[in-house]
Amino acid sequence: MNRRSALICLCSIGLAGLSRGVSAKTNLSSIPIKQHEIAMRAAIGMGSQNASYPFGAVITNASSGTILAKGFNQTFQNPVLHGEMVCINNYVSQEGNKNWGDCVLYTTGEPCPMCMSALIWAGIGGVVYGSSAKSIKQAGIDIFTFSAKDMNQGNSFSQTQLLGGVLEPECNALFINRKRS
Repeated sequence: MNRRSALICLCSIGLAGLSRGVSAKTNLSSIPIKQHEIAMRAAIGMGSQNASYPFGAVITNASSGTILAKGFNQTFQNPVLHGEMVCINNYVSQEGNKNWGDCVLYTTGEPCPMCMSALIWAGIGGVVYGSSAKSIKQAGIDIFTFSAKDMNQGNSFSQTQLLGGVLEPECNALFINRKRS
């Protein structure tokens, strides 16, 4: 068993033990592409607030497209404050820890294992990302290359739907043109 398989297996065991059995209600394919693009542009705006690590995220109501929470990478303050994690925390502060199945998280970059695990545990209905982990790595950012799909399929309970590549050229440009120290 290689390291990748071991990590996926361990994460799956942890997820299975912590799952609340929440079923997602969202169907990403029923959401118009224009709605996906509007939300992704909001995530790009959030990502632009960190010139070095432009990971931005928004959580929307799947039906209406209303933005319920926003976040951007703040790992200079705390290593777990990825854009998705900040957005999740903001959602809980504003909306409570409920109705996750009716929500979609949009993020400029494919979620890392930590962020994807948190989204699965929450039971979020969908995750939509712009740049793939491979593209982010090619832009010079150290990132786990475990795919969100592998994390999502590495358990027996997740109902989270995934959609990648929304406004991918714009998201890739964020990472390629980022400020380097």
